[in-house]
Amino acid sequence: MKEYGLKLGLLIIFMACFSIFLSAEKKSPKDLPQKYRKWLEEDVVYIITPKEKEVFLQLETDNERSVFMEAFWKHRNPTPGTPDNEYKREHSRRVNHANHRFGIGSPKSGWKTDRGRIYIILGEPMSIETYESSRELRDTEIWFYQDMTKYGLPNGFNVVFYRKGMAGDYEIYSPVSDGPHAFFIQTLEVDPADYLEAYYKLNDINPAIAGISMSLIPGDMSAVSGRPSLASELLLQNINLKPQKEVDDLYARKFLDFKGIVGVEYSTNYISCDYIIQPVRDSSSVFFIHYLVAPERFSVGKYDNNYNALFILNGRVTDLDDKLIYQFEKEFSANFDEDKARSIANLPFQINDMFPLISGDFKFSLLIKNIVSKEFSSFENEISVPDKIDTMITTTPLLCYSTKNMESGRGGLVMRPFQVDDTLLFCDSRPAFLTSDRMTVFFQLLGFSPELVKSGNVLFSIQKGEQEVKTITRALSEYSNPGNIIEEIPLSEFIPENYILNVSVQDQTGEIIQTLKKNFFITHGTSLPRPFIQTKTLPAANYSLNNFRIGRQFYNSGKYAEAAREFETALRQMPEIIDFATSLAQTYFILGRYDEAEAVLTPFLSREDVKYEVLFCSGRAAKAKGDYQKAIQHFRKAMSHFGLNTNLLNLIGECHIRLSQISEARAAWKKSLEINPDQPDIRKNLEGLKNRK
Repeated sequence: MKEYGLKLGLLIIFMACFSIFLSAEKKSPKDLPQKYRKWLEEDVVYIITPKEKEVFLQLETDNERSVFMEAFWKHRNPTPGTPDNEYKREHSRRVNHANHRFGIGSPKSGWKTDRGRIYIILGEPMSIETYESSRELRDTEIWFYQDMTKYGLPNGFNVVFYRKGMAGDYEIYSPVSDGPHAFFIQTLEVDPADYLEAYYKLNDINPAIAGISMSLIPGDMSAVSGRPSLASELLLQNINLKPQKEVDDLYARKFLDFKGIVGVEYSTNYISCDYIIQPVRDSSSVFFIHYLVAPERFSVGKYDNNYNALFILNGRVTDLDDKLIYQFEKEFSANFDEDKARSIANLPFQINDMFPLISGDFKFSLLIKNIVSKEFSSFENEISVPDKIDTMITTTPLLCYSTKNMESGRGGLVMRPFQVDDTLLFCDSRPAFLTSDRMTVFFQLLGFSPELVKSGNVLFSIQKGEQEVKTITRALSEYSNPGNIIEEIPLSEFIPENYILNVSVQDQTGEIIQTLKKNFFITHGTSLPRPFIQTKTLPAANYSLNNFRIGRQFYNSGKYAEAAREFETALRQMPEIIDFATSLAQTYFILGRYDEAEAVLTPFLSREDVKYEVLFCSGRAAKAKGDYQKAIQHFRKAMSHFGLNTNLLNLIGECHIRLSQISEARAAWKKSLEINPDQPDIRKNLEGLKNRK
């Protein structure tokens, strides 16, 4: 496993501490570079969905915008994988046609006109009827379309444009907003609310225009009722929504969530997945999130007679306000020969993993990339980890198709996903079983009283529809660990059908305290393809990494005292790990414990390969204590090893000011402004030194 969290987590800590981390904010189109503003407000203005536009305006770099534009067209390509994108080519043709055809004699570009907009959205009409040069009626065009029902439009419909003046652009006509009166050059001497009278007069002059004046939809009997068609108004609204129905824009949200992690080459290769998430409290009272994910397909690469697959998992845990709490990247690889490849060819593929998590309510999202096939999948789900357990809690039952005793061998030396005590649980993302299976039920009982263990029971009741078909009662005292309930249920007496498992806890008086349900089904087959599982283990004795992960989560949650406690534990176990030390020093700094921050980093200052973070943190701590000369030494050493940057120069300038070394401060800030002139505060500070020596 690549411990992505050690590096990225440390970076996030520095960013949060020194306010250089900027979250993505929605920009205004006018703030975009001209190339991207034109693309958004002209090239795709009629076909981009609101979600895509929202995501595009939150992108932070030109490279991200360019990559998004590629993904935008790739998701609209009717023949993915081919070099020619027919959708993009047709869209460009429509825009060019609109500009050449409808921009003539107009002060606006053709794509900005009503006819240009409709042409770009709907394409070439089946027919166009043009009525011009009438002495009584305004110039009118009637465009007819059909076969667009998959976009929520009628089987056949008209779009009508008319010219309000003797010259100028054609404007789109609405039976409700405009009405038959609008087609007459001279104002009719009839009640403006009398649509029917205007319709009859129009029909006497031009029946074709009269036919669309009350409704744009052939066969609509609005003229009979004497009122304009409300269905036509809905039609005009739905025309504008057609582009949103041409694409599933979920990719845009995923692009924003995982930008920089998933590339364009993956964007059209999204595959669905099933998953299970199970929070489990271990013997040290730490909660671990055990999860499995089963992608829809398992694609492998072949070289000679060897097969391989490489999956990258990117996980993110945020609070319910989308504040990042934890994230990781892990690699899962599989290599096998032709015989093994043949044996697993028709099996589902599954990845099992786990990570510790602090208490709270969170959202957990996971991106899975198959590097070989360039496919990706993802999921997001809310998870809750209890804090203080004052009352009894029963966790959601987990249904397993098999178990393995891990008491001997390496079982006690490693931590495994879905291992509880000495039992390794095998789960499938689908709750499917055979009549020959022994279904294993696992759940945790937390916050129980000694009295409940002595005389309480667990009831396993299986229902088929409303009928209870079997009930198993077990005394809590029968379980070696009443906090971890593991029960096997033979299924040989059940027929293939859908079932509901009810797990209930009964107190000493016989009262049911809690009941949880879980659906499962028994198939008619004689065999079920069980998943080919890839998993990773973590040395059970190596809790320092878990302490560090938990510390980082507390830090990102703003719980710095708790973070310090976990970082201290991690560093005590592995004092040579620099990431543990710098994380602890940063936390001490926020807590105002500057002496301790310096002390933690001192052993690392003499290393030849001293890290930037060590020098930077040491300088900040010394500056906060008022030891400005020492701070300058640390900052200058950081610059000598890692190059100039404005942050270090500005801090050096501040230290020199504190030491009344005006010329040195002036030199540092001048150099900083040479690197980045856009620093108004530093420029103001420098101007304030003009008359000082």
